[in-house]
Amino acid sequence: MEKAVIFLVDDNPANLRAGKSALTENYAVYTAAGAARMFDLLAEKKPSLILLDIDMPGMNGYEAIRRLKSDPATADIPVIFLTGKSDSDSELDGLSLGAVDYITKPFVPPLLLKRIEVHLLIENQKKALLLQTGILEDQRRRLDYYNKNLRKLFSSYLSEEVAREIIAAPSRLHLGGSRQNMTVVFTDIQKFTSIAEILEPEKLVALLNRYLTGMSDILIEQKGVIDKYVGDAIVSFFGAPHVQADHASRACASAILMKRREREMNGLFLREKIIPCSMYSRIGINSGDMVVGNMGSERKLCYTVMGNEVNIASRLEELNKRFGTWILISESTRNAAGDDFLCRRLGRVELKGINKPVNVYELLNFTKDASDDELRKCEE
Repeated sequence: MEKAVIFLVDDNPANLRAGKSALTENYAVYTAAGAARMFDLLAEKKPSLILLDIDMPGMNGYEAIRRLKSDPATADIPVIFLTGKSDSDSELDGLSLGAVDYITKPFVPPLLLKRIEVHLLIENQKKALLLQTGILEDQRRRLDYYNKNLRKLFSSYLSEEVAREIIAAPSRLHLGGSRQNMTVVFTDIQKFTSIAEILEPEKLVALLNRYLTGMSDILIEQKGVIDKYVGDAIVSFFGAPHVQADHASRACASAILMKRREREMNGLFLREKIIPCSMYSRIGINSGDMVVGNMGSERKLCYTVMGNEVNIASRLEELNKRFGTWILISESTRNAAGDDFLCRRLGRVELKGINKPVNVYELLNFTKDASDDELRKCEE
């Protein structure tokens, strides 16, 4: 094992010989007859420790340690004063200037060796700690980068809320769900097949992506979760993974804002001549107790909702065809959303695959934004 390098600095040749004799068996000792010679040696080699005398001609030990500590290249070298000055003021001055120890001459070789050993051990531990800290900091930066990109990747396929949940608690990635009161939203573009037959596949995909992005952004802004895309349809829900007391209001607000965004996008698409006619989505919304969680298999999970209340929302979206409407909501959603929304009751309707008839309402607008025509429509 390579020996640690020690500089022994003293203007007295006898002291240099005595010190080197005591240390050579354990360390690689370099002697310097004064501070100037020590700095010459430092240009060639960096020691593990310096034993420094105080009373020396030209540059004394105090001046030398100040210069050592002011230079970043040498500031971390531990310095022990080995001196004939035995008064407490001199010792205090030496320690205040940054020395790790203060030993008076004549020294006892075994004690000098032990104190050097202790200080080198401390220094090695400090270096090991700094190295470990550097490694941990690098790992932290890598982990931050990984989490950032992982969240970005997850968010491309999942809601940001769900992505955060998975990254924060990967243990939740298991099959199973829980019953929760929520609101689910189904949307589907009317007669999209006719548009698909006209457009080239590449243009059709580009168009659909732009349209779905505009609609999905609104759902996400309202803190909804995009469950899945089925062709030109969107399935989303509100109230999970975090509980939302106002999930029905958020869903209804999303539907109204989506129809507004739809008008803007249709105008843009028609001006760009990328669609032959306007596109309109039908929307169905229902609130109630549903099962939400990870469904599928152990190898491939899907965070989704299931239950009869989900089926009702799907049937309401389809029911728009019969009534000539664009947004239909159930009575449970209307009651939960409250008076902030203008709704028109259409009656009690039997839905395919649903055992009990459902009271159905057309969602027209935010009450505060309702037009005279919309208000009259509700009075009919």
